[in-house]
Amino acid sequence: MNRSHIIAAMLALSLSGCSDKDSAEKGNAVAKFDLASHDDAGAGSGSDTMPGKIDPPDAVWRATANGATYGEPGRIPLIELVCDDGMVAATRNIASDKGAKALFAFVGYRGILRLKVESDGKAWRGALRSDDPHWIAVTGGPFYATVAGGGKVISPASSIAAQVIQSCKPQPDATIKGAPGEGEKVEGVESSAAQSPGA
Repeated sequence: MNRSHIIAAMLALSLSGCSDKDSAEKGNAVAKFDLASHDDAGAGSGSDTMPGKIDPPDAVWRATANGATYGEPGRIPLIELVCDDGMVAATRNIASDKGAKALFAFVGYRGILRLKVESDGKAWRGALRSDDPHWIAVTGGPFYATVAGGGKVISPASSIAAQVIQSCKPQPDATIKGAPGEGEKVEGVESSAAQSPGA
């Protein structure tokens, strides 16, 4: 009988050891799983900021008389950038409801530009001062552009597109919209030339 008690005690100790070993292994497995999951999440969040492959694959930037176009050879450009007296006008050639308004987003490595645009039925159009810092989304490297109903256009870094923006300056005899020009009257401030000498 004593012998049976000894055997039972040995079995109990053996089972207890197995249980502890299984628990330790499970603990390690959970730790490894969490680490792998964290890595996957990190990789996923990082890839979301990448423009991805050029789309469409045959699209290229081309310089025009006063701007640049991006699209496939022989087709209507997907995107047009035009310099007009210190303003850069952006066009996304895609049909939409006439009069509709939206944001034309340029998402780049170094920033995001959300340009207010309006549809004329055939294209979305909007403009912004060339010296606005948000243009870094286009001048700072690869980017993608998207607007309501227009899908995503993915562009490589382009010196042609960047040149349109960086070289766009107002004409000597004109001023950029939204910026008071020299001698222009500002509300609440009188020109010194208009004041009498004895004032």
